[in-house]
Amino acid sequence: MSEDINKELLSSVVSTVRAASSLAAQDVDFYRNLDKEISTSLNESSKEITNMINTLLLSINENNEELESGKEGLEQYWKDFSNVMDNLFEKSDRSLDIITRSKTSNDNKSEFQYLSDSAQSDSNPSKRVTKPQLQFSRPVDNSESKPFMPLLNDKPHSIKSFTDSLIIIPESEELPSHYAHPYEVEIDKQEYNASVLQVAEPLKSQPWNSESTWVDTSEALQSMLDKLKECTEIAVDLEHHDYRSYYGIVCLMQISTRKEDFLVDTLALRDELHILNEVFADPNILKVLHGAFMDIIWLQRDLGLYVVSLFDTYHASRALGFPRHSLAYLLEKYANFKTSKKYQLADWRVRPLSKPMHAYARADTHFLLNIYDQIRNQLIRENKLAEVLFESRNVAKRRFEYSRFRPKVPSPAVFTPIEKEEPWRTLVYQYNVPSTKIELLKRIWEWRDMIARRDDESPRYIMPNQLMISLVEYTPIDPAGVISVSNVMTDHVRSNSKVIANLIKKSLEDMKSVPAGALTAFQNIDYKIGQKFASDKLTISQIQNMTALFKEIASNPSIIEKDVSKKIDPILFSNIFLSKNEIVLYDHDKRHVVTNEQLAGRAEEVEGFMNEANNTTLAINIESSAEMHVEEPEAKEKNALFSPPISNVENASSSNTDGFEDMNDIIVLKDVKKRTNIKDHKKKQGMPNKEVIDYSKLDTILSKEKRENSKKRKGDPFGEENGLEGPKAAKKRKQINRGKNVSFKR
Repeated sequence: MSEDINKELLSSVVSTVRAASSLAAQDVDFYRNLDKEISTSLNESSKEITNMINTLLLSINENNEELESGKEGLEQYWKDFSNVMDNLFEKSDRSLDIITRSKTSNDNKSEFQYLSDSAQSDSNPSKRVTKPQLQFSRPVDNSESKPFMPLLNDKPHSIKSFTDSLIIIPESEELPSHYAHPYEVEIDKQEYNASVLQVAEPLKSQPWNSESTWVDTSEALQSMLDKLKECTEIAVDLEHHDYRSYYGIVCLMQISTRKEDFLVDTLALRDELHILNEVFADPNILKVLHGAFMDIIWLQRDLGLYVVSLFDTYHASRALGFPRHSLAYLLEKYANFKTSKKYQLADWRVRPLSKPMHAYARADTHFLLNIYDQIRNQLIRENKLAEVLFESRNVAKRRFEYSRFRPKVPSPAVFTPIEKEEPWRTLVYQYNVPSTKIELLKRIWEWRDMIARRDDESPRYIMPNQLMISLVEYTPIDPAGVISVSNVMTDHVRSNSKVIANLIKKSLEDMKSVPAGALTAFQNIDYKIGQKFASDKLTISQIQNMTALFKEIASNPSIIEKDVSKKIDPILFSNIFLSKNEIVLYDHDKRHVVTNEQLAGRAEEVEGFMNEANNTTLAINIESSAEMHVEEPEAKEKNALFSPPISNVENASSSNTDGFEDMNDIIVLKDVKKRTNIKDHKKKQGMPNKEVIDYSKLDTILSKEKRENSKKRKGDPFGEENGLEGPKAAKKRKQINRGKNVSFKR
């Protein structure tokens, strides 16, 4: 009986879905305006469905808001309704799993556990949260005036000393000046605990109904540290927030041992958590994380923590070929636990945390050590453990760096908030911004980034990308136009509407004064001088000034070090013309500066060689033209047939001791080598006349002026001198219009 009801219910649902899909594919508004009966029927059906949805919402939770009838009301509340339905389907799925669970299942297999959830939206409170950055004892610095320096006061479990680890590395061709990863040597050289390499029986996790420990004081932190030092492995996870901060802030740290779970308030203990390096840098204590490629960056950026002996279960799942690599999949596969994604993007700055948020954070690490035990055994059996440990080491060696000092060649070992040199160019391709407005987009982007750094807010909180594109598209030049350009309006844009309007107006004026071709030509030109971060664009006035300076330098080079040094723009000339040590010598990979005395010595040496070459008399042999004549073809072929081989030419010429020159040998050599038709000369029996030329007594050719009225004979028979015209080119045929513009008369 129940099966028949299910089939009938399923067929009704399928027919309803099909009818709704076909109706949505039609232009309903058109038919509504065309026929009053259809309009009335649609309104009645819409009200009926809205009442059914409201009844469903109130049956789930009496505090839910009811949907308003009409298109606007449905669109406004439809997202909230979707969230409620997602929770309802999740609960239904959970109930169906419990009902349909087989009674004959393996007794050793534990039943599924579920994360307790709440229908109320605790993750998005209506009140605004006070920015915790204002309470930090170490103010947030977004200026990027120098490379990121590790936040270390000491270095426990070190191989490389603390002082040597904090030495800044000078700039190279691929990397700007930076601090190296302080624990890179320890991560590479220190071995994992021996228990990691052995197969062992997995240890069960503590019951889920046990309580976690909240750590937000110095006393509780020290007590937790003492307990962690006694462990051989711990599980770690972080909760991060980046919407109300430029770089982002770590809001919560979860640490689980075999016996206890800890939730650490990283906002309250931000400046004290560096003492956890006694555990995190200990190679004998294994740290288990899932997807740690960003957790490693957040730990060192905010807390000054570095991880040695890392085991990343994400790379383990990839090595084992799992269909999915998320933590939720591992929890279902190994721990029979289903978590929820509701709080994945929650605002973790909220204090105190709600019970569902407590449970969600705790679930990320509570079962992770048991999952590690099972995955480790499987990796050892399949001989894949070494690969996972190698990838885990690479993740642990990642370091954070400011965007201004990012590597010139992108590297996975270095993370920067802005990885591209021109991040605004992505929007050009994404929103098809015309080339004439790229400069305006860049200036608005730079203004947004400047305000975000100043107020420690994310750029998308200051001005979303969609709002930025709207400003570029409509180009409002007054405050009212800026505010009304889009329905999405932020507080920063509203309060700075006049500044943005003036910025757009000034940009438009600058772009009008620059030709379109010149504006496009300079879009891809970057001037990277010294440690300069951003690429500069040249204006018309700058180009004119530079042109005048180049002309002045060309006319009088001696003014470079005196007068021009006070006028030249340092962006272009400071490291080129005015540098005293630009000439260097490299010897065995060492750089040596060439002094002025060495340059003067080189110049005297070259001048001596040149004078010696000028004083040398050269003599060459010139055959008289009367003694040379063209050889007949028959004679040439005859001489070619009886000529000696090429290999013997050198011997023949060297054996000629009477001073005569064998012209036939020379011709054969040239004929065989070049394979060209070269005129030959008959062999000369007598002594050829020699004429000696002394080039030192002749006039130099380069110093003579070119003759103006040269009487060189011209061989053009159709030239102007002969008064004849050459053959003319064919005339171009007149194009005939093949359209209907020609009338036909009979």
